[in-house]
Amino acid sequence: MKKIVPALFCALYFCVPAFSQDAKTPLSLDGIVSRLQTLSTTKATEKVYLHFDRTTYNAGDTVFFKAYLTLGEQHQLSKLSGVLHADLVNPNDSLVKYITLQVNNGLAWGDFALPNSLPKGLYHIKAYTKWMLNSTDPNVFDQPIIINSPVSPTRTLSAQQTKIANTYDIQFFPEGGTFVNDIPAKLAFKAIDHNGIGANVKGVVVDNLNTEVTKFEARHLGMGIINITPVEGRTYKARLTYADGTSATVDLPKAEEKGMTLLVNNTSPDKLLIEINANRAYYLANKNKEIGITIYSGGGAVRSVKTALDGQVLDLNLGKKDFQTGIVRVTLFSATGEPMNERLSFIQNDDLINLQTAVNKQSYTSREKVHLTLNAKKDDKPVMGYFSASVVDATKIQVDETAETTILTHLLLTSDLKGFVEQPNYYFNHVTNDTRADLDMLMLTQGYRRFEWKQILANDETTTLTYPVERGLDISGTVKTNNGAPVANGNVTLLTKNGGSMLNQVTDANGRFIFPNLAYTDNTPFVIQAKTAEGKNNTQIIMDMPKEATLFTNNNRLTGSAEAGNGDGKPGPASVYMADASGKLLKEVIVKDKFLDSHSNTITDFTDQSGLGRSLEGHLPGVSLTNGVPYLRDRIGISEAGPMLVIVDGMQGGSVPDLNVSDVESVKMLKNLDAAIYGLQGSNGVLLITTKKNKNLTVNKKLSPGLITYAPKGFYKARTFYSPAYGGTVKQANKPDDRITIYWNPDVATDKDGNATLDFYNADGKGNYRVIIEGIDENGAIGRSVYTYKVE
Repeated sequence: MKKIVPALFCALYFCVPAFSQDAKTPLSLDGIVSRLQTLSTTKATEKVYLHFDRTTYNAGDTVFFKAYLTLGEQHQLSKLSGVLHADLVNPNDSLVKYITLQVNNGLAWGDFALPNSLPKGLYHIKAYTKWMLNSTDPNVFDQPIIINSPVSPTRTLSAQQTKIANTYDIQFFPEGGTFVNDIPAKLAFKAIDHNGIGANVKGVVVDNLNTEVTKFEARHLGMGIINITPVEGRTYKARLTYADGTSATVDLPKAEEKGMTLLVNNTSPDKLLIEINANRAYYLANKNKEIGITIYSGGGAVRSVKTALDGQVLDLNLGKKDFQTGIVRVTLFSATGEPMNERLSFIQNDDLINLQTAVNKQSYTSREKVHLTLNAKKDDKPVMGYFSASVVDATKIQVDETAETTILTHLLLTSDLKGFVEQPNYYFNHVTNDTRADLDMLMLTQGYRRFEWKQILANDETTTLTYPVERGLDISGTVKTNNGAPVANGNVTLLTKNGGSMLNQVTDANGRFIFPNLAYTDNTPFVIQAKTAEGKNNTQIIMDMPKEATLFTNNNRLTGSAEAGNGDGKPGPASVYMADASGKLLKEVIVKDKFLDSHSNTITDFTDQSGLGRSLEGHLPGVSLTNGVPYLRDRIGISEAGPMLVIVDGMQGGSVPDLNVSDVESVKMLKNLDAAIYGLQGSNGVLLITTKKNKNLTVNKKLSPGLITYAPKGFYKARTFYSPAYGGTVKQANKPDDRITIYWNPDVATDKDGNATLDFYNADGKGNYRVIIEGIDENGAIGRSVYTYKVE
């Protein structure tokens, strides 16, 4: 007989993981709840989401974006970090550009200007605060963008592409984490192909007597459910058949002889139904012992209930209206506070911001002015919020709405899941019973691990932070005498070269000084003066080079330097996968820095300051430049040499770019066998040009004893999106307007009535124009609207 558990809950707010350590002493359920409450007041997690004007670009375009930085499980705009880092990463996992943005009240916006010489390919933009990087699994925002270009990509292949085709993997996940004899169970599965994409599969389950138990088939993106009741003394296998005919046989998890299961039924629109089952062996051994349940929701609330195990089946019904939209984590604890089972579900309530968008006409003509109105409401009340708006010519951009990353998919779902989530907007775009069921399978397979229970139970809140909270930018350094001795208690003065406020600091015993939490734009000129405690200026000022956290894009490892390492502080070898002209993979070559340094000609000192091309003339043996295109005269093997391969900061180009030599760190030449790592493309020789833009170098010039100028990298100042205003000059009328992004506005704010208006002009393109508006309010409520109008 089932027992109905009374819903006697205690609620608290929780917003962040604890730090990993094994549990030392058992905790009661009240102790677990108290531990969560204590941790929630001392720890905080941040998330960042970027809204782009679009995600497909051409070389030479500008990528515009707005950043929403939130804090805690209720997604309130973060007032913790004041600095956001954004990286543009190429298909070969090399950093192309990075910018630093000043965050005000959790909001910022920026852009990346794409060079005309940028090769085509799938790039990534990553965004993060340094505070996020203290986590062992940093919640870094990662958005792939497609760049089209006449410049072909390099022929290097990633390790992912070396996997053998037509190989599959499948994993099985018992609901609640346990598979127990004599209890009906849901066994979720996910099958993926060699690219990590969900694979269609079907099969049959047989037991060790070769008796067919049940059939099954993937329902969505390689995910599906096997309904099975394991029997004592039996083991089970799944005989699989994939869509291309590949077959395999795999073992199902082995059922436990005694235990409990946790089942959650999320099909009801109003109720979350929880069922706890104990098989007879477990029930007899633990009859009338206390068990506990916690329900942790995406809105940050934790509810708990205690009951006695006085029956084999216990039921608990929860009203969904009591939860915010997001992930709900149900955990079953034993009497000693040991987590036994866990089940994840996703609640979809009508609690998001409702954005109503409209234009003043049913259809428009080319270059006609559009007046767009926006109204934001939540629970039928107006919302004062912060939004960003993008309008694109939908005939020029192919959009798969199910695969889009949105403010809803990221903040509510994918940022809290492990691994790659395919088609995240499928679960939000048009919500139906089918999408809810498929979303439940996603919860059963990819799981939610914002924290591990062993971390919570460890009762150890101490940790050493690698990165403190960045409120602003720091300028720091060391003052020494001309003999190299540190200047203690010296006076350091900082002021901008163009005048303004003057700041003062006193050096410590080691001559160190720091001006913390400053706000200045890129290359702001400062003047720094240092004097001894006695007022003498016989000092030298050594500025600190900013220490940037580098994201390793393949596995998200972090380091404080710009070089990959082996964990010992030394740069590690780089794997280069070469291919011939047909794309066929050749053998892997391990490239080490020492090899390159000893087998190349490198220039780091440029005598001619008029330009890079002129400075290289005559300084690279056997190389000549024709209209900026380098040719190698002494190449071995073929009489007619083609142009050399030019790579600037990891990106392929056709000619030596017109750079100021002051912006160039080094130029390295590879030829003959040394260029073999680049395959056929390197057969004519290679020029590796490294600029200073990724080195965080600053201009530092000594004016006189104890006085220097200093121009560090600061906050990036975002560009203003250009939107033409027609109806004016003849010159405008005769100029073609082939814009893809018609309008971009990162700073849309609704008033006390929830209203805002936008005005812009259409381009020449005809067809459907797509309007996307996303945003958030001060309380963390989020919303998104997609609207389409026609241009004829």
